[in-house]
Amino acid sequence: MAHAVVMQVKLSQDVSPDDGQRMLEEVVIPLAKSQAGFENGTWLHDGKGNGMGVIVFATAENAESAQAALKPPPGGPELVSIELYEVGGQA
Repeated sequence: MAHAVVMQVKLSQDVSPDDGQRMLEEVVIPLAKSQAGFENGTWLHDGKGNGMGVIVFATAENAESAQAALKPPPGGPELVSIELYEVGGQA
């Protein structure tokens, strides 16, 4: 059964939207994709400094193993929460 790492972050006001997008594309997404059991991920932001990532893995073990690696990099956003969820369905 698939499991997801669900993260909420607070983006720094010192980081421009372009720099934030570049960090997402060059660091965060490649790191997530390199984790064992990665299936897919969706990263969201509200334009007001709040962001969320939902990264789905093949198993609970894969999600647990990836959880530490997926924390924001130094200089990145502040981690607000990180939780594991079982995927109930996808469309």
